[in-house]
Amino acid sequence: MIVVSDFDGTLTIEDVTTLFWDLHLSYDWRQEILPQTYAGASTPLEMMTRGYGDLTLPAETLLAEARGRVRLRPGLPALTELCRDRRWPFSVISHGLTFYIEALLPPGIPIAAFAGRFVDGRWVVSLPPGLHLAPGEDFKSHVVAGLRAQHPGHPTVYVGDGRLDLPAAETCDRVFAVRGSPLHQLCARSVPFDTLDEVVAALELR
Repeated sequence: MIVVSDFDGTLTIEDVTTLFWDLHLSYDWRQEILPQTYAGASTPLEMMTRGYGDLTLPAETLLAEARGRVRLRPGLPALTELCRDRRWPFSVISHGLTFYIEALLPPGIPIAAFAGRFVDGRWVVSLPPGLHLAPGEDFKSHVVAGLRAQHPGHPTVYVGDGRLDLPAAETCDRVFAVRGSPLHQLCARSVPFDTLDEVVAALELR
C-alpha cells in the first residue's frame, strides 16, 4: 500500500500558510487570490507565488511563529509507525513550502512540496528541483503517479482536507478526509476522521 498525505490542515491542526498570510498580508488574500485558483484560472504554484511574494519576513521569523501556534494532529506517530512496520511507502505531498514542513514534521518522512527561497527581502516559490509539469498538470496528481510507478500494483491511500487535494485524491483507491473539510464535502467516497489514529485503525482493518 502507498500512503500519501497533505500537510497543512491534515497532519497539522492549523494551516501554516494561512497563519502566515493572515498575520502579514495587508489585503484580503481569500478574496484576491483564492477565487482564481479555485476556478482553475491560476495554479496552486501561482497562488503560492503571489501570496508569498508579498511576504517580507525571513524563514527564521516565520518558523518562530509557526512553532508557537501550529499543532501536529494526534495520531501522526502511530501512522508513521504503521507504515514503517508494514513497509508501506509514506510520503507528504503539499502545496506548502518545504522550509516549514521539514521544520515541523518528525525527521525521515519523504516530502514533495514547493520550494521557497528568501531572496532580497522577498520569497521566491518554485517547483521542487528536477520536477517538471506538463501544461495544466496537477502537481499532487503528478507526484502520486510517480509513486505508483515506483511501486506498481500497490493500492494508494490519500489523506487530506482541502479543495486542492481533490484531483490527486480522485486518482487514489481510498480517501480519508478531515471531517467537515472541503475534501470531505467534495469527495463522496472519502472516509472522515478527526485524528490520525482513526486512519490507522481503518488501515489496520484493510
